[in-house]
Amino acid sequence: MAGSNPDDKAVKAGARVYIPFLLFFYDFLVLWISNKFVWKCSTDEVMVPFFRSALGKTHLDIGVGTGYIPSKGIIRSRCQEITLLDLNPNTLSMAKARIESVDDTVKVRTLVANALEPLPLPESDKFDSISLGYLLHCLPGSPESKTLVFDHVKPHLAGDGILVGWTILGKEAPMNWFAYMLMRVYNKIGAFSNWDDNSAAFEQGLKRNFEDVAVGTVGRVCMFRARRPLDSPIPGRL
Repeated sequence: MAGSNPDDKAVKAGARVYIPFLLFFYDFLVLWISNKFVWKCSTDEVMVPFFRSALGKTHLDIGVGTGYIPSKGIIRSRCQEITLLDLNPNTLSMAKARIESVDDTVKVRTLVANALEPLPLPESDKFDSISLGYLLHCLPGSPESKTLVFDHVKPHLAGDGILVGWTILGKEAPMNWFAYMLMRVYNKIGAFSNWDDNSAAFEQGLKRNFEDVAVGTVGRVCMFRARRPLDSPIPGRL
């Protein structure tokens, strides 16, 4: 039931941070300055290629931001349909318009939902690829509780599909003074909730749901890929 999660208010508070005024500067401040100089993980050199490497004919993007990465990723791809899922209608509207401006042959649908709860999608909806970009560090709770997201997306990943994601780690990764100050500010205002986030907890959550898991770090960012949902039939296997 919507609102039944004890952290529901905190989730919505984090989503409300992304107002239209902030989204206007998001690409410059977050995807260029912060990723390049603070989190040490380039948007165009690391994240976009990582996203594109997994992109299938049908894709589910959770935590959409401004839609910059999917809009870049669909160029020269085989993607035919993208479902955008987020709690914030502002981000969904901007991302949808951006993707459609790049390729109007790709069908784009939007869905307002909380990723910490079962996704409001039919059980029959299976995606060839799913992405969780800069989502986990925005969610409240312990890193272990955040892995509920993996439980909720697993039923919707096709047996031969690919899940990819990236998130900013907490104390585990080294940080310069600027990174530390940004972490303090973002955690204080509720945009982040990630001081205790660590790659081991996320890897364990992924392995609980998927047979093939790879986790690594680039700068302060944890990058992960998962395939073969457990208890799901794999095409070509008996």
